[in-house]
Amino acid sequence: MLPELRELSRECDIDKADAGEPGRTTPAEEVKHRTRLRYHHRIFLGDGNAAPAPARGVWCDLDVGDAKPVAQRPQSSAPHLAVKVYELLKKLLETGLIEHSGSPWVSPIVIVLKKNGMDIRMCIDYRVVNGFIQLSNYPLPLIDDLLIGFESAMWFMSLVMASGFWIRMTERAKMTSDFFCPFGHFQWGFRLVSPEGVVEVDQDVLEFLGLDPFNREDSGSQVSALTHTVTVFQRNIPARASMGPVLGRSSYIDDVAHGAPTWDRLCDDLDALLFRFRYWNISVSLLKSEFGKLYIPYLSHEISAGGIRAVPKIAKGVQNLPFPKTLKGVRAFLRSLNYHHKFIEDFPVMATVLYELSADQVRSERDLTRAKAAFEILKKKIVSKPLLRHPDRSKPFVIIPHANRWAACAVLGQAHDGSIQPMRFTGRVLNDAELRYHVAEKEVIAVLRVLQVFLTLLEGCCLEVYRRHSVFKWILQSKPTDGRCVPWGLYPHTGISQSRRSNVMRTAWRPSWVQGLLLESIGTKSQNH
Repeated sequence: MLPELRELSRECDIDKADAGEPGRTTPAEEVKHRTRLRYHHRIFLGDGNAAPAPARGVWCDLDVGDAKPVAQRPQSSAPHLAVKVYELLKKLLETGLIEHSGSPWVSPIVIVLKKNGMDIRMCIDYRVVNGFIQLSNYPLPLIDDLLIGFESAMWFMSLVMASGFWIRMTERAKMTSDFFCPFGHFQWGFRLVSPEGVVEVDQDVLEFLGLDPFNREDSGSQVSALTHTVTVFQRNIPARASMGPVLGRSSYIDDVAHGAPTWDRLCDDLDALLFRFRYWNISVSLLKSEFGKLYIPYLSHEISAGGIRAVPKIAKGVQNLPFPKTLKGVRAFLRSLNYHHKFIEDFPVMATVLYELSADQVRSERDLTRAKAAFEILKKKIVSKPLLRHPDRSKPFVIIPHANRWAACAVLGQAHDGSIQPMRFTGRVLNDAELRYHVAEKEVIAVLRVLQVFLTLLEGCCLEVYRRHSVFKWILQSKPTDGRCVPWGLYPHTGISQSRRSNVMRTAWRPSWVQGLLLESIGTKSQNH
């Protein structure tokens, strides 16, 4: 029999919140920020494993059709984690987030330690069950889109939801998502929620949002009709103006990052955001969140007023990483850099050398001089964590293309403080037909690559292309249906100017609706200049 363990508390000490920047913020500013946090203290959780309340107005449903139930065997777990597993399950049972079950569907649990090395994350292996579930498609925002829009920000905050989002489940979803562990057979459920499914909303929250507390539809308190099929996203109820976007930007699942030009504006935005969290009954982890910072970590990036840096997980150990002994190790190294390749100048040039290696060549260590040199260069570039400036659509963008025999690369930048500073690096490897192109045509491929990757960012903005050859003026003035000029028809432009004293071509790209797939090359048909 396991002994009684300590209680996991939802209470938190706001004074322990990571608010303010030592040496930069005044005590008065920090007090103002903590006052906002203290006013909304009920949505903050102080313990990493504390159980949050379920969100309002949302239900999860899993449809497996007529599939035969599958009961999997439990997986073994380390003995020293048994106490932590029991502690978490005990609290989940007390709060009603889980309950005992006898469903024929059973999935095993997998225990993973969190970053702090103390708290645990109880994962459930649903890979077998996922094969029977009818998936519902919901688009996630692109990471690159979430990293822009900070050009005018000076102060930042990062909020992490407590254990993600907790939502209630339908009865068949509970049975399908059952899990088994050494302490029993459980299913998800919120038995402590009132049978009517009513979740009260504080009066001050309704007043701030401009909602009528006597209108049950406006307040969103009545959710019993959503028990089986309809979610809050499918009711098609027009939202009030006060219920529009709070920060004017998207967030990635349970991570929210935001910046403001002034400290007062950041406090006001935080207040509005926390009011919205209270309305939807979303809990925030106080220990993982940061408020009023000069830079914040976000999606393996570091965001500051100066720009963004790469903060990859491999940065600590990659500096002394030896050259892999197998081809699988080389490919694993390249995959680890794919997420941050926009920070590495000429990444395709060096990565191509490693991609061309064969298993026998790596095993026998034959002719690896160029590969090892490229490996060392990539390590240095990723460890150096270069700074990329935030794009500003009010300024002209600068494209600097360059190419060699097997790759076309480009730098997208803008002028800051009298010099051109990079915002993104991009490029790609040339195909067999493009290898025979003239270097001027390869530079065109590099520019096309920029327009393809950053089309939504560059549309409607003025571009300055620094190039070595005059082929751009010919390409822009040619008919878009002639051979290799076809892809330029996808990027309509207005106005071309050429500086006589510099090798700079300027053009303004007007907004257009690009239909079909973007071509990855400028064609293979021969064209005379």
